[in-house]
Amino acid sequence: MGLYQMKFWFRNTFNNWAKLFIRVNPDLLSFLAVLIAFITGLCIYYCPYNWGLLLAACLLIVLRMVFNTLDGMIAIAQGKKSMIGDVVNALPDRYSDVFTFLGLALCPLTYKTLGMIGIVSILLVSYSGMLAKAVGVSWQTQGPAGKVDRLVILVIGLILQYIFVIKNFKPPKLIGFNMSIFDWLMIWFILGAQITIFNRVKGMLREIRRKENAL
Repeated sequence: MGLYQMKFWFRNTFNNWAKLFIRVNPDLLSFLAVLIAFITGLCIYYCPYNWGLLLAACLLIVLRMVFNTLDGMIAIAQGKKSMIGDVVNALPDRYSDVFTFLGLALCPLTYKTLGMIGIVSILLVSYSGMLAKAVGVSWQTQGPAGKVDRLVILVIGLILQYIFVIKNFKPPKLIGFNMSIFDWLMIWFILGAQITIFNRVKGMLREIRRKENAL
């Protein structure tokens, strides 16, 4: 399951917070998380002009994760869990991923080819998880490049990029190419995505066979 299990730790940690927002429409938090992700992407894209934006992006990512956790908790507490709610919970999350990682892909520090392949890989990971629901089995959340995994790795990468710039460190080269921490992040997302898709398809097929054998 990867770091996806952190979701349940988050829920326990913010259980009391959810009570404070009990009257808030959970959909509002879902859409606010998209806005936060959009600002995060801008911070990452413009970080070469102000390195402090890297730290701001880290805080915004954590805030997005909090909002993504609270919206589901509040919806359950209000008795509003529904199929429409599942759509509102899932689709804005995909937009959030696009906004955040597009900032990383298009940043001047990132090789554009790596960036584009990375974005496509991340979207395919999300698709592979939702595909299971479409064929009638449970949503697949295996890692190592699920949503929570990606965001945690991204925060670590942003902090490393900040440290490397401040300390004037040079990341290791790859086949003679000068690489930034962002480039190495994208390589991890690309490779991790393929492993994740494989794990999710394997989990999906396992459930499908179990259902078919039960008929």
